[in-house]
Amino acid sequence: MSIPEDPTERRIRGELLHRAVALGEELIRLSDDLDLAVAGLHICQGVEMMREEAERLTDSSR
Repeated sequence: MSIPEDPTERRIRGELLHRAVALGEELIRLSDDLDLAVAGLHICQGVEMMREEAERLTDSSR
């Protein structure tokens, strides 16, 4: 994904991605509670991708 030039857009995207990461982490806990290890693994992979993108967006805004 490309990094937006507008710092406000970068900040908003970063905040939304951090919220999505928090939701994903909750889904991982839920899948663990339900013994759905494969689902948890897939969710974890997506969460890591979102976390990296959020860090990239917030690092470039400084």
